[in-house]
Amino acid sequence: GLLGSASATTGTTYGVWGQSLSTSGTGVLGLASASTGQTYGVWGRSASTSGTGVYGVATATSGTNYGGWFQSASTSGRGVYGRAIATSGTTYGVYGESVSPNGTGVFGWATHNSGSTSGVWGRISSSHSAAFGVLGEEFSGGAGHAVFASGTLAASGTKSFQIDHPFRPETHYLNHFCAEGPEPYNLYRGTVVLDARGEAWVQLPDYFEAINRDPTISLTPVGTPMPNLHVAAEVHNNRFKIAGGAPGKKVFWRVEAIRNDRWVQQYGYQTEQEKEDDIKGKYLHPELYGQPKERGIFYRPELEPAPNETGKP
Repeated sequence: GLLGSASATTGTTYGVWGQSLSTSGTGVLGLASASTGQTYGVWGRSASTSGTGVYGVATATSGTNYGGWFQSASTSGRGVYGRAIATSGTTYGVYGESVSPNGTGVFGWATHNSGSTSGVWGRISSSHSAAFGVLGEEFSGGAGHAVFASGTLAASGTKSFQIDHPFRPETHYLNHFCAEGPEPYNLYRGTVVLDARGEAWVQLPDYFEAINRDPTISLTPVGTPMPNLHVAAEVHNNRFKIAGGAPGKKVFWRVEAIRNDRWVQQYGYQTEQEKEDDIKGKYLHPELYGQPKERGIFYRPELEPAPNETGKP
């Protein structure tokens, strides 16, 4: 469709450079209409250490415009394929950047409303502990989130927080794993000192009853046995009462409750969930059941990489 090549080995060069100032224009349009063969809508190559194989810019400051727009209609095609072939250095197969205060560096959207689709897919082959299929980063002290799920979040393996080991930070991590349960729990804990009658009111956060239901309370006496220690009044108006303890002594308390905020009220949760028909007979981890990798829900046949051309295609 269009071939551009910048063969100079120095300087700021462009294999293809296209620009349109129209609010509905196209900087570069490449079309390869043949239905067979190894064709290219646009193919650009630069050999310079600071060159660009293909460079597109949309300069209009309004409207829905595109610096580059790519489409593939093949059932095994790629809308965009990026590959960094250097075997060392900090490289990027695809790099996206946005300077707008409302911008998105990379946006992925699988628009079909059925099937096992993925808006963004990240995958690694390395077993290194600092290798990540998807990495989100937030500057220290920020109010945002390195990773945020607007909806449910799941993991087929363990979930944990990981820090440098407090005693061996140069050589080891310390992992603490999340508690799991068949219901979405919220957990609250604290310490209270009993009054002269061996009683105490425990004040919970003022939002407790707004986001929780069915609380259970556990009490642990501190310093002396308290065989008559009990919950005298269950949670009401975001507090509960303890009685039957030793005057002036501490009690550790713990409240577990089922999450009941508006999101859970609207969408609920499933403990046992049936797989859709198209993935029945497939597994999250088929190797654990003695099955081949092709039986994996997330298995995708390996795509052949785009050709590593050394000259004209």
